[in-house]
Amino acid sequence: MPRGIATSEDWPTAGREAELDHVERVLAGPRGVLLSGEWGVGKSRLLHAALERAAAAGSPTLWAGGAVPTGASGSLADALRQFPRVPQGPPAPPGEGPVLGLDDAHLIDPAAAACLYALVRDGRIRLIAAALSGVAMPGEISALWVERLVERVEVPHFDRTTAAEVLRARLGGQLSVDCAERLWTATRGNALLLRELTDAALADGALRREDALWQWRGELPAAPEGRPAALVQLRLNGLRPDERELVQLIALAEPLEADLPAAAGLAHAAESLDRSGLVVTERSGRRLRLRLAYPLYSAVVLRAMPELEGRRLRRQLADGIEAVGMRRHDDVPRVVDLRLAAGQTPPTGQLRTAAERALHRHDFGKAETLARTALSHPDGPADEAVAGGVRLVLAQSLQGQGRHREAERVLAEAPGLPAGRTEEAVAVRAVNMAFGLGRLREAVEVVERGLAGADGPGRLRFRGARSLLGLLEDRFADVSAAAGRECQPPPGEAALAGLVTVPAAFALVQRGDPVSAARLLAGLPPDQEEGTPVDTAAQWMRTYAALHTAGVASAAALLGGMRWWDEGDPRDRVRVALLRVRLHRARGHWSAAVDELRRAAAVDAPADWLTAPAWTLAQLAAALAEAGAHAEAVRTLVEVRSLGDRGARYPLAQDGTALESALVHAHVGDRARAVRLALSVARSAGSAGRRAQEVSALHLAARLGATAEAVASLPEPSLLTGTTSLQARHVQALARHDGDALEELARRFVALGLRPLAAETATQAARAHQAGGRHRRGSAARLLCQEITAATGGRLPPWAGPPERRREDLPASLTLREREVAALVAAGLSNQEVADRLYVSVRTVENHLHRTYGKLGITARSELARRLDPGALRPG
Repeated sequence: MPRGIATSEDWPTAGREAELDHVERVLAGPRGVLLSGEWGVGKSRLLHAALERAAAAGSPTLWAGGAVPTGASGSLADALRQFPRVPQGPPAPPGEGPVLGLDDAHLIDPAAAACLYALVRDGRIRLIAAALSGVAMPGEISALWVERLVERVEVPHFDRTTAAEVLRARLGGQLSVDCAERLWTATRGNALLLRELTDAALADGALRREDALWQWRGELPAAPEGRPAALVQLRLNGLRPDERELVQLIALAEPLEADLPAAAGLAHAAESLDRSGLVVTERSGRRLRLRLAYPLYSAVVLRAMPELEGRRLRRQLADGIEAVGMRRHDDVPRVVDLRLAAGQTPPTGQLRTAAERALHRHDFGKAETLARTALSHPDGPADEAVAGGVRLVLAQSLQGQGRHREAERVLAEAPGLPAGRTEEAVAVRAVNMAFGLGRLREAVEVVERGLAGADGPGRLRFRGARSLLGLLEDRFADVSAAAGRECQPPPGEAALAGLVTVPAAFALVQRGDPVSAARLLAGLPPDQEEGTPVDTAAQWMRTYAALHTAGVASAAALLGGMRWWDEGDPRDRVRVALLRVRLHRARGHWSAAVDELRRAAAVDAPADWLTAPAWTLAQLAAALAEAGAHAEAVRTLVEVRSLGDRGARYPLAQDGTALESALVHAHVGDRARAVRLALSVARSAGSAGRRAQEVSALHLAARLGATAEAVASLPEPSLLTGTTSLQARHVQALARHDGDALEELARRFVALGLRPLAAETATQAARAHQAGGRHRRGSAARLLCQEITAATGGRLPPWAGPPERRREDLPASLTLREREVAALVAAGLSNQEVADRLYVSVRTVENHLHRTYGKLGITARSELARRLDPGALRPG
């Protein structure tokens, strides 16, 4: 096993410190604890850890298992026989006396349960019991809870943040965001499955450290001889034949509609599997769908399924889906997958449709396979236009896999596309050139040539492509003006107006005028087809503009109708997730923001005009810093830099990444560097006319104390509207030390739902009033700040705290580079590995560590993890 890896015994309580502390507090009083949770969440390990704490505190402890037969060593009856040695006089005072740990409490026999109840009721013993939730309990165990003799503590699955903590403890180092997300998705945070899957992936080398980050490159370890598969098979043992068949059908066609002919006759099996927790149900409109509880279950079931049985069931499912008309969006792709796996060859039309749907889901490998199968089909597309459409799908699938040169060859040779698809092919080729090959000027020339010879709908399509490339070229003024030139769509093609209008509105927001952007979007034709790419982008843009004009509540109302996270284009899912993140961060909901960003950063979606991998990851780093998780924020920022510039240079995304990095600098204490970086972003954005980003950067610099530099660089106020205008006014008020203006702005920010910023502004108003001798006004502003933070459960950023605390913190604050080095060392890396990661010498790493030890008052590497974030809150 690689150096620095903990053994499985070293991490049973990782991520469960809060639950352990709670159990310890309860045992200090008159009550016991009942740990309740689903299979595999870690109840038994938590029980053992709590017993160890009790023993370490000097309490006598015993363990018993409810599943151990009466009379055998370790049974409850065996343990209770030892308790008569407890004095029969007055019971021990609360918090004293022996502690019994009872695992599988739901399985104990009635006689032992009655004896246990009497001992707990009389105060003779303190009880820590663990039981499976959702099953019948012995009456006496239920009575303990009903009579408040024990407190019930739910042990949940790990959420994403906690799972990441557990995995870092297990591996002794940082995981890439996509690796952590894959492991969480495969196990849904089930502690037992997470442990077994991690150990199996380590053993077979699929999980390995690359460039100081842990990466998982393999498939789910479902081999029958492996421990994860054995664990799943043990869980599935004892199924009835109908239950076993339904599990196989779900694994083959997940999610499986409950009313599908193949499943409708297995309703009783579905009910029993649901009760046992092996199957979960979900609603999709009026449809009820079935899934296995964990993706790992599906992988193991499919791997163990005999070939002939698998073929029979796949054909049965395909026939059943076709029999009900294949009306659902994903029916054709599922039928094609099932028939190909069953050794059958679907018709060419179905192959083409399945390839297009796979492309839409960004399953690029499958899209390529299906497109090539369609082109090589014995009854392949005779129509050259149809064949050209399939080749376009093939090119896009290659582009999605990063094989941009192959995609360019296919696109350059694609003949005979039908009307409408020619413009699409040119746009796809231009995007491939710009984002994939970095040949932006050639991409623009390709679009310009198409635009020169186009008319009707084709002209708007080319203009839309030209607008997107204009964003990439940092020509936001031209893009925003494009909506006023030749933007009237031909009859029957109203939806195409959005191809130009949506990028123009985005450019207007970036130019600091979200009010004009909202007006422009309001003028879009109302008869757009719902769910099309143009309509999706328009809805996104309306929400984005609303956030910058009407505030969080209005944006949230619009966002409520955009339910695309679990279906559709992954790029749309990331866009919507990033919108939700903006709302979460504006409200101070750090935990929700971090969770959303972990998912978004793990989606394998190519960069485009709204998203870029490094930018998304930088937002995660900033949200972690805002949450107080500084060490992980710094480690994530290191991962951001390792991504570098992949594909085309996109100044908006680069400056956005730098601004989020500046926020991390500010939160971890290196405010001078944060100010320098923010002012650099302001200069870069201002020179390109991206006034919103320019003002946001100056706003951060001013909040950090650089008010003179910020106010001197503000753009003309008359050019600004919405929240950009308010940010500029905030900078001016800070420069004037204007308590009245700051107090008014705090209330404006509250009205817009920007509560953390409102609380910070109220604090600034209080200080300005105090400095001017207006003590009563200062007290009122402080009270306003307290009301805001109390309503949200938030807290002020470190630079907005009381002056005395900021002065105390300053001598011990670490620079960002010192925090980077310390965070990586705390994660288990050697000095050489840190040096390789940060592109510095080992001597430089040693110097940074020496200064860090002095500032933190420590002498050993092992103390770094504990001291990096003293008192830091987990996201939330």
